[in-house]
Amino acid sequence: MEEILIFGTIQGALLALLALGFSLVYGVGGLLNLAHGAFFLITAYIVYWTIHLLTSIPGLSYYPLVFGIAAVVGLSSVVTIGAVTYLGLMKPLQKSHIGVVLVTFAMAFFFEQFVKFVGDPKTHYIVPVVPGTVTLLGITFPAQLLALVFGSVILVTLVTLFISKSTIGKSIRAVSQDPEAAELVGINTDMVMMTSVMISALLVGFAAVLYAPGNYIAPRIGWGYLLLAFSVTIFGGMGSIPGSILGAYVMGYATTLTDYLISPSFSQIVPLIVILVMLLVRPQGLLGKKRLQ
Repeated sequence: MEEILIFGTIQGALLALLALGFSLVYGVGGLLNLAHGAFFLITAYIVYWTIHLLTSIPGLSYYPLVFGIAAVVGLSSVVTIGAVTYLGLMKPLQKSHIGVVLVTFAMAFFFEQFVKFVGDPKTHYIVPVVPGTVTLLGITFPAQLLALVFGSVILVTLVTLFISKSTIGKSIRAVSQDPEAAELVGINTDMVMMTSVMISALLVGFAAVLYAPGNYIAPRIGWGYLLLAFSVTIFGGMGSIPGSILGAYVMGYATTLTDYLISPSFSQIVPLIVILVMLLVRPQGLLGKKRLQ
């Protein structure tokens, strides 16, 4: 029971970061960004490449400093990629939702091939920035995962407060409720949409920075994280931020419970089962609003 509680919380913290940004972009513009998992992939690889480059410099061996620089480079890069993705690919096709789906799918495939071309198709290990282990409720796990939980809680709280309290956040909520009315009162909907994509990229980038250390990365990992974000968003409610957070932890405990009671192999198809069941039973998700036809 202790294992399910601890590792379910860890999994939920990761899923909250992945799903929150995915749901935000859909909630604001009704757009499905299938390059979402690729943002995780490219951030993790940029961090790995930067660490490898910096550690080759004589005298620069203090790993927390090296990782900190690599994290800043990775996060800055993915936010820039998010902005370019919106301006170059999503904005021109914004009125064609299937067009956005296809072009972001192509971009995700491009990033997978890009990291294979620049690096190699082998797996790579990123040394954790938080060393050692932590014992809680008799369960020992890597200290890096505790950093993931605390980091996720802080980031999710900050983004929620930003959207509910700030001027930009109020513009984001206005555009998500009625884009045409928001534009009529002077809100720059294109800027709001680009900001949403950048926030989404930043969240998934932080997920990579906090979770990739201590794990292996490979060119194919982006698709798995996309599936997780998609399934949580459908489960919690498309475009619902509270639903995404709730769905993340429910999914985290469900997959962890499946790991321990059935099989880790079976838990990998839990997200697919969730997508199918929710689309059939309650298409709007747990906290999503039913759209009028």
